[in-house]
Amino acid sequence: MAKSIIQCVEPDNSEMKGLTITSRATPTNASFQIDFTGRIETFISTLDDLLSCVQAANATLGIVKKNKAS
Repeated sequence: MAKSIIQCVEPDNSEMKGLTITSRATPTNASFQIDFTGRIETFISTLDDLLSCVQAANATLGIVKKNKAS
């Protein structure tokens, strides 16, 4: 499921100047490394967007997995 979450939240603006997001999936975890050289306010917004997307993807995939099991 971690790999699916990472695929769901791939950034649509990956060419943003000063921003690099590296993701990694293991069978049980998704991790992200974010390098940003811009304003802290922009970084906080980017981080907030990423976390919201991860949360939504996790909830959606959980529902799909539950429905598939029944």
